[in-house]
Amino acid sequence: MFDDGPGLYLATSALAVAFLSCCRKYWLNSSHPPLPPGPTPLPIVGNILSLDSARPWLTLNAWRSTYGDIIFARLLNKPVIVINSEEIAKDLFEGRSTIYSDKPQSIVYEPFASDFNIGLMPYGDRWRLHRRMFHQAFRQAEIPTYHALTLRSAHKMLFSLLQDPGNYPSHVKMFTASSILSIVYDYEVKAKDDTILHVIETYLEVAVEMLTPRTTVAIETFPFLLRLPSWFPGATFKRASVKCLNAAHDVKELPFQYVKEKMSTGNMAPCFVTETLNRARLSVEDDNVITTAVKEAACMAFAGGVETTTSTLLVFLLAMVLHPEAQAKAHAEIDRVVGKDRLPGFDDRPALPYVEAILRETLRWHPIFPLGIPSATTTSDIYKGYFIPKGWYHTVLAKVANDPDYQGLSAMTHDETKYPSPEEFKPERFLHDDGSLTNDRMHLGFGWGRRMCVGRHVADASLWIAMASFLAVFSAHKALDSHGMDIPVIPKYTTGVAVFVKSHLFLRLVR
Repeated sequence: MFDDGPGLYLATSALAVAFLSCCRKYWLNSSHPPLPPGPTPLPIVGNILSLDSARPWLTLNAWRSTYGDIIFARLLNKPVIVINSEEIAKDLFEGRSTIYSDKPQSIVYEPFASDFNIGLMPYGDRWRLHRRMFHQAFRQAEIPTYHALTLRSAHKMLFSLLQDPGNYPSHVKMFTASSILSIVYDYEVKAKDDTILHVIETYLEVAVEMLTPRTTVAIETFPFLLRLPSWFPGATFKRASVKCLNAAHDVKELPFQYVKEKMSTGNMAPCFVTETLNRARLSVEDDNVITTAVKEAACMAFAGGVETTTSTLLVFLLAMVLHPEAQAKAHAEIDRVVGKDRLPGFDDRPALPYVEAILRETLRWHPIFPLGIPSATTTSDIYKGYFIPKGWYHTVLAKVANDPDYQGLSAMTHDETKYPSPEEFKPERFLHDDGSLTNDRMHLGFGWGRRMCVGRHVADASLWIAMASFLAVFSAHKALDSHGMDIPVIPKYTTGVAVFVKSHLFLRLVR
């Protein structure tokens, strides 16, 4: 990867990293309490050679068994604190939120159009502006205003599944996309090759691929990789950056211009963009800061929700195929409460605790992001006798550390002490003996404290209505071979920061 760069620049960078590492190690060891335990870093490269780049949670889980629930490691010049305990995460991100609400900044964010992502923004005025916009639109009290749109999208998904069951991944994605685009832009997706949907998918594909821990550390250590001309042999990062920036421009501008045109004709239903502008009492041209923030926030509302919600629903379908007993219990509950003459609605949710338990167990069983989004300290801190310096360390949350075939246990969502037999899909773990729901709402995947996911309530509503609607109409079963025999299901998943189901031929639907 690095052979294409100037040799002198590479050598100088390596020496600088080594020198700074020595200085940092000397300063930390001589002036403060000890760092958390962890693997011994090598000179210059630190622990990066030990990290499984495709499935880093496997490495983190191995470290946890040796060093405990709070670990120090170094990836090249990046010091990292790894947290594997829900208790520690709550202590730091909720109990000490004034210290742990920042985000580490990286030179890769701007070249890959991620500097306007609220999940990556540093704690400050820009983040507060975006956060306020999201909170006003997507707080719990506002979610019922979106129920009709989400329900309509769910019914369209059912019809598409009925017409073309073999293409179920596309129908699930269209449900998520149409629901979020309606909420954010009052925009209806016409087809799977929709222009706006295409540019968003292009942007997400490049951004997710490039913002991996190993790629980020490599570019931060050798920044000249982004200054190479696009035509230069091996300039992979630069070409990806150009593609990502172009797609991000379209993602922000195309749907916003659609809203602007509809507003000018007076033919615009309420949506995130119009309501946010109205709250600010500003027209589109009045304030460039507000207008830019609305464009960015709207873009992130969609980009941050479409892949995660879609992938969680595919995990749900996989769970139903592998665990027909859970599916049968859900069918029985829906038949008893809703009947067979109508589809479930949001008003039925309190009376369907088993369906609710299936949603929670899906989030626990296979979270989409095995690693949380890194955080950073605004000041130095001492926790349980360990020193955590200001700004130097970003925190990685190893929420789940199982391999793609569920062999091995994870740090939080597969914690045996809280979730016995964690590799099993058991919705009953979220129910009391009398069938009522426990207080565990399975919010681990949404984070903690001030940086908790701003779209969690919308995601929760979308996931529930999609699952309830599906279970009211269909049963998911293993696909059949040419002899009518079940085809064995071997779950397969993508690798990287986000982990998605890629076994798309395991399912047949029965009405």
